Amino acid sequence: MAIGEAMAAARKRQGMTQLDLSQEVNYSREAIAKYEAGTRTLPREMYAKVTQKIDDPEFYFETWGITTGHVSIPYFDGEHVDQHPASMGYLVKQETEEALEHLRQICWAKPAKVHNEEDRENVKRAMLEVLDAAASMVNLVAVLCKEHRLSMKDVFRAWQVSLKTRRLRK
Repeated sequence: MAIGEAMAAARKRQGMTQLDLSQEVNYSREAIAKYEAGTRTLPREMYAKVTQKIDDPEFYFETWGITTGHVSIPYFDGEHVDQHPASMGYLVKQETEEALEHLRQICWAKPAKVHNEEDRENVKRAMLEVLDAAASMVNLVAVLCKEHRLSMKDVFRAWQVSLKTRRLRK
C-alpha cells in the first residue's frame, strides 16, 4: 500500500478529517488530499510528523516498513490472525516458547568464528524465531492500544523513559 493510501486509511480509523490533519501538521487540506490520492508524494521528512499526529498503530507499522525497508516489524493482519487481545497473548506465548527452544539449541560456548555451517544455520533459525516472538509482542502492544484506546506514541514514550531509568539505554 502506498504511503498516501495508508495515511488516508489511518486518518479515517482515527476519526480525523483531512482538515484536522492539515491543521495538526501545518499543511493545507488540499496538500493532504493530494498526498492521500497519490498525485503528490509525501516528503520523507513529513513521515514522522504525520505518523505521530495520526497516532494509529497500523500506520506506525506501515511507515516503519516504508522508512526502513526490510528492518521493521510487520503488522499482523493475515487471515489466520485473530486480533483479540487474548488470542494475541496466546500467540506471544507460543512464539516466545518457540524462540526460547531454538535459542537453547545454539552452542553459546563456542566463539562465532569457529561455528560450522550447522551451527550457523541454528543461529539463523533462532534469529527468525526471536523476530517472530518480538513481532508478536509489538503487535500485542498495538492491539492493546487499540482495545483500550491508548496512544501507542505515549506508551512507547513511557517505555523509552523506563529504559533510560533502568540504564538499558543512554
